[in-house]
Parts: sequence; structure tokens; C-alpha cells
Amino acid sequence: MTVAAGLSAGGLVRAWAAALVGSVVVNELLRHALVGLLAVPATFAPFTRPAVLFWTTVGVTGAAGAFALVARWAADPARAYRRLAAVVLVLSWVPDLLLPGSPRFPEATWPLAAGLALLHVPPALLCVWLLPRWGLRSHSAAW
Repeated sequence: MTVAAGLSAGGLVRAWAAALVGSVVVNELLRHALVGLLAVPATFAPFTRPAVLFWTTVGVTGAAGAFALVARWAADPARAYRRLAAVVLVLSWVPDLLLPGSPRFPEATWPLAAGLALLHVPPALLCVWLLPRWGLRSHSAAW
């Protein structure tokens, strides 16, 4: 007997919603702390509440979509998704690391870029934790 996992649409929606709400709350608290700690200029748009809320929503929604695709085609969806998420997290830092010296954001510094990159971590962790747990259904299959 083997255990096969398939995508649970209802579970995926619940995991997406929980990851989104959790990520928004954690990122708002983290953003608020970083604004004070890093003395973020008011003109630095990437650290504003609407920008962080928007990009957190985009990231969590993209992560849920990626999970659905991985669950559809991977033999071990949880493991494959964890690997994909780690790679995507590192890649998601590239735009932040390109900010210092950018003519579009002259106030960008390395600490601000690092702070923005830090905001990617809570959604990534919540997605990696919740999506495989709630987004998959297991069922037994006879040989």
C-alpha cells in the first residue's frame, strides 16, 4: 500500500487565506519596527504600508499558485515545493539588492534593502508551513 497525495482545493484556499492574513500581520509589525529602527525616509515608497501590503499579497498568492502547480505534477509535492520556495525566496531578494544606487530610489541604502528583503521571509515561512499541510489530501492506494 502507498500513500498518494493530491491537491485539496478547499485546503489550498484555507492555507492561502491563513498565510495571507498571518503574513500581513507579521509584515506590518515588522515594517513598523523597521521604519523606526532604520529611520526609513517617508519618501521611500517600498516601505509604505500600501506597498508592503500589495507585495505581500502578490507573493503569497503567487506561492499558492506555484504550490498548486507543484502538487499537480510532483511525485513528492511537499518536498518539491520546499525546494522551489527556497530558490524563489533567494531570487525575490534580487530587486531589493538592486535598490541602492538606483536613480528611481535615491534614498535607498543597504540597510533599507536588507529590511525589505527581511519582509520576504515571514510569508515564505508561512507558505512553506501551511500550504503543504492544508493544501494536500492523502489517500491510500492499493498496489
